[in-house]
Amino acid sequence: MKFFSGWRRGRQEENYQTNCLFMFLYHRALYLFIALATVEAEESSDRHRIKPRSPDNGGSIPPARQWPELIRIHDPGSRDDGWAREDLDHTNWEIMKLPTHWEQAGLPEYDGVVWFRRTIEVPALMASGEATLELGAIDDMDVTWINGKRVGGHEEPGDHFTPRSYKLGPGALKPGRNNITIRVFDHGHGGGIAQTHGKLQLSGSGQNVPLAGPWRYKVGASLQLLLTPGKSLSNPSTEKPFGGEFYLGANDVVAMAGSTNIVKQFEFGFLETLLTLDSPERAYFRDLAWQADTVYLQQRPRNFGSHLDLLRRIGASIIIANFGQVEALDGATHLPQFLTAYGELLDQFEKCTRRIVLVSPHRFEKPGGHLLPDLSQRNGDIAAYSEGIRQLAKQRGYLYVDLSQVDSSGWTSSSSLLNAEGQWLWAQNVASQLTGKAPKARTKHFDLLRQHIRRKNLLWRQHWRPTNWSFLYGNRQQVPSSRDHRPGQPRWFPEEVRAIIPLIEQAEESIWKMRTQSQ
Repeated sequence: MKFFSGWRRGRQEENYQTNCLFMFLYHRALYLFIALATVEAEESSDRHRIKPRSPDNGGSIPPARQWPELIRIHDPGSRDDGWAREDLDHTNWEIMKLPTHWEQAGLPEYDGVVWFRRTIEVPALMASGEATLELGAIDDMDVTWINGKRVGGHEEPGDHFTPRSYKLGPGALKPGRNNITIRVFDHGHGGGIAQTHGKLQLSGSGQNVPLAGPWRYKVGASLQLLLTPGKSLSNPSTEKPFGGEFYLGANDVVAMAGSTNIVKQFEFGFLETLLTLDSPERAYFRDLAWQADTVYLQQRPRNFGSHLDLLRRIGASIIIANFGQVEALDGATHLPQFLTAYGELLDQFEKCTRRIVLVSPHRFEKPGGHLLPDLSQRNGDIAAYSEGIRQLAKQRGYLYVDLSQVDSSGWTSSSSLLNAEGQWLWAQNVASQLTGKAPKARTKHFDLLRQHIRRKNLLWRQHWRPTNWSFLYGNRQQVPSSRDHRPGQPRWFPEEVRAIIPLIEQAEESIWKMRTQSQ
């Protein structure tokens, strides 16, 4: 048994050394590939370049050390810690019952700063000695004051499961009325004093003061405000709209925004193939659609960034937006809210470009089985939302594609999402209305070009939205598996994602070469 045990141990050590050597050679080759690809890209200055995310934080999301400074600059309550003052009158603030995530208590879909205050009665015995303030887990960061004096805080990402426990020395409390102020900052997903771990109480000298219950709260700076660029970047684009005619100029970058149908359209590549074959100029197509996106909410992973962040990184000069399919299910009575929210989203788009195309929702068809809802009964709402989108496009000088009058029979398999044939017919109708030309037929060359486009689009998807995002730029960047084991070396994961960019550009070279061969 000792022989076999020693043999296994020897094999394990040999495998470990082999794996280490493999990883060393792999990463050396990766860095060399990136360097060569970068040199090649710099030599082709006329070619469109995708700007890689910075390896430290993923783009425009600030490093952790910058959050306190951004809050100090933009948050009204943090100016001289004004909302933490002991004498501040907070009786006109809203009330929230804690512990809870604030999304469930009056602040749905909010990310940013929220201030909480509560006045409590402290027994004289507790005030005379040391005490402990326990607040449970706070999502994500906090700074805490008692009677206007800071007593603790966690201002680093990744502490949203860490129970807060702050030691209070003699004199921190006083007999009678005391004020507790907590500034909470959440930069994604659920936020607030949720107490998922730990307790919510003040204790000392054998006495406890429970802190669960009603607290006063006031909203501070939103995450969007904290991330707002300087004035030079926040102004609308000076680029003129289409002027009534769609065209692709040299090196245009077309961004496609929308929900699940646009996600699948980008995967199929039908519209991109049609527009590529029609245009005499070389253009680039990028997907920024996400399943379940609406004009009201575009949920993204922590530190992912906004639509505007990505539009600027890819240098978008044309945006094709397709919203309203899901929102129309709210009914025509919600059309004003829809148009307001759509307008706000388009305001963000216009900071990058004003060459925008709005595509209407398509008609629902009757389902094939009795177990599925008959959404065709909502086609009146589809028509109402489409008309609202048409007017919105007219007001802003955009192009408009109307699919609400097109017979969509056979487009879907489940009365809602487009099937493969539906994606093809959808793309045919959009391309035909944009170019003013009769729909193209699918030929052998068309399908071959589309295969190359689909491969490129898969690479783009792997680059801009990898599935294990938390290890890349999210809240798990510091774990060993997310970092290079050698001191002083760059994080290997961002380098791998960055290495996809030259592969995308190589794929685009083959697409354009095949496109020119068709002439």
